Amino acid sequence: MVPYLWRRHLGILRALLAVLCVLLYLLYPVPAGPAIALVIGVFALYSIFILLRDNIENRNYRLPMLALDVTFFFACALHPTQEGLWLSTICYFYVLCIASLMYEWKAVAGVVLLSVLFFAVVRPVPTVLLWPTVLMTGVFAVVFTIQKEAFQFRLSAALRRSVLSRLEAERARESERERIAADFHDGPLQSFISFQMRLEIIRKLLGRDRDAALAELHELQELGKSQVSELRSFVRNMQPIEVDDAGLQASVRDVVNTFERECGIATTLACRDLPELTGTDFAMEVLQIVREALNNVRKHSKASRVNVTLEVRGKTIEISIEDDGSGFPFSGSYSLDELELLRLGPRSIKRRIRTLGGDLTLESRPTHGAGLKIRIPT
Repeated sequence: MVPYLWRRHLGILRALLAVLCVLLYLLYPVPAGPAIALVIGVFALYSIFILLRDNIENRNYRLPMLALDVTFFFACALHPTQEGLWLSTICYFYVLCIASLMYEWKAVAGVVLLSVLFFAVVRPVPTVLLWPTVLMTGVFAVVFTIQKEAFQFRLSAALRRSVLSRLEAERARESERERIAADFHDGPLQSFISFQMRLEIIRKLLGRDRDAALAELHELQELGKSQVSELRSFVRNMQPIEVDDAGLQASVRDVVNTFERECGIATTLACRDLPELTGTDFAMEVLQIVREALNNVRKHSKASRVNVTLEVRGKTIEISIEDDGSGFPFSGSYSLDELELLRLGPRSIKRRIRTLGGDLTLESRPTHGAGLKIRIPT
């Protein structure tokens, strides 16, 4: 897409050259000059008409318009004076500019070929001297147009990729908002609701059984302490995760230790042959998957023990997280495609694995725990 200002200036140049060509034939009469001047005058009026309508759009630059521009150049080249030579030279460069900017390389090559044939057949004097310049500048214009089209193609592809990236980022943000809302609903919000209900119970007991009210108040204090711990854990899970300089294995160990310390769930970790990935998007995604899986165990499983294993097999990282908790409401073993089809399993983890080109298997044993096996290509 050529900028509007460029198209405007080219339109002004076309009208100006047409007027100058009319004046050339009027000031320096030649045989058949009045007829040629009349034709060019009509072309000049049409150019001025387009310019005054302020309608210099790409749709006006079609092949018939290019043919008119080339014919106008030939008419200037027919004038047998030194002034005609100079004016036709300017007109030819104008036609090349129009063709290179507004048309494909085939149209530019057609303009160059017609111009060379015109000078070879008609041989107007003195403008026949232009043909070497016409040929050399024409070749340059064709090459320029081919490069322009290649650049436009790459730019268009980059714009499409940019749009797709923005859409993917927007979907990721929406998914993250949904996850945060679900975490807040299942965690702090439920505790606040319980807190409010216990306060109402205490209010009713104060007038009837003071000792029972004090006992309830003590339990409410314990609930408040657990609520503070849960809020701290919630805030920590909302913070962006990073892979430290020690590598992926050390970062995973930190996440597991923090989980065990905060939840009191015995957790074992086994890492085998993990690559030393520091600060890469891939490493952060792997770390985030482990953290989210452990967070799901904390919130839903009621487990007393968790086993976490990370190892490299060929060009694949395998992650295994198993617990002895209550399991999922459903029973059986499911792949990633089956979970997405049935809309089961942790959504954020499924999205991350799909983005990384990996796969997972979720095994649920109600009242006997669950297992998550993830395979991600490195």
